[in-house]
Amino acid sequence: MTTAVRQLRCWAELADDRSPYQSPQWYTAAGWLPGTRLLTAGPAAVPVWTLHRDRRPHYFHDPVELVTGRREEPFLRDDRELAGAVRRATSGASVLLTMSPYGYRGGALGGRQASPADLAELVARMLDHATAVGASIVASHYLFDEDDDAWLTALTEAGGLRLVTGADAVLEVTWSDLAGYWRWLGQSRRSLRRGRNIPDQRLEWEVTETAGLPEAQRGIPELLGRYATRFDPVAPAPDSLFQELADGYTLPRTVLSVREPGRPARSAAVVLRHTDTLYAKFFGSGDPRADYLPLAYPRLISYAIDRGFRRIEYGGGSHQAKLMRGARLRPCWGVLFVLDQRLRSDLEALADRVSARKQAYFADLVQSWQVDSLPAHPAFAGSGLHGTSSGGSQ
Repeated sequence: MTTAVRQLRCWAELADDRSPYQSPQWYTAAGWLPGTRLLTAGPAAVPVWTLHRDRRPHYFHDPVELVTGRREEPFLRDDRELAGAVRRATSGASVLLTMSPYGYRGGALGGRQASPADLAELVARMLDHATAVGASIVASHYLFDEDDDAWLTALTEAGGLRLVTGADAVLEVTWSDLAGYWRWLGQSRRSLRRGRNIPDQRLEWEVTETAGLPEAQRGIPELLGRYATRFDPVAPAPDSLFQELADGYTLPRTVLSVREPGRPARSAAVVLRHTDTLYAKFFGSGDPRADYLPLAYPRLISYAIDRGFRRIEYGGGSHQAKLMRGARLRPCWGVLFVLDQRLRSDLEALADRVSARKQAYFADLVQSWQVDSLPAHPAFAGSGLHGTSSGGSQ
């Protein structure tokens, strides 16, 4: 057995209790495996790869973009001049990342079995590797409480700056049927069942769990690719990834789709499955206004209930729509190391301020939109911004 094969097996075993986005199968499907190195310390490991900011920076991967980018403009307030200076100063920087490409999940593998000393050693090896490859910045982000508590501690004890980079919407599935979900959601949400949330009875709604796509669903990879490009048009995920996801030969997935009789699927949700959780990340549509809400909520929730899944991870974006349909919001943490002394002061100061403003913004969303019976995450239980959140897409 070669060293490479042993490393992949070790990686797969360590990633087994993590999200599917952190598995070597995901990195392979994304085309990232050749450029990724698995660092290890005791029973813990972390995949790392390098992003070069002068080569099409990937918005959701790049910590500089998450602080200074176009989507962050509402959080910059009086710091636009500083943000511009940071962008110019970091334009040629290399960034060492621990997050999965296009899956937006980070963290140490095997961390639950590792000791604090193991994780401290893993952080040290990560920083040494960053120096060896000439990285100016190291970022471990898309980290979550409970999953990544020990890793967050190890990173911050090593001097990393802890930040709120975003928020993740999670729906805990506790109902025995869809009617129970609607009752739990309450009378004030009754309108969610009406209008475009009620599927047209002439349409055909299909679920595919086995690998391979029937003829009517063969066009789904193209639908996924067109839809995803809207979010990161500079560096979208490769078409091959959407083909792998839709086909389902690499990772367990479910395809929920809708079509007019006798025609190919016009919209689809491709949902990854892992233990008791569904990862609802990928959607594609030729008619999103009619199909997105039924697919993403009643159809997917019914599927979860019927198959015994206990959680749906909806991810970020469209937070109001997810909160008002019963999801709770949790912070997406990042830890930043700025190794280049010339960049450190301005980048860390700006990142810290943007983080505080994001935290207040999401606290405001929780207070305004999250179902009252759900507890607010401690990070979002503060005063918020009160009145600054908009209704958004529902």
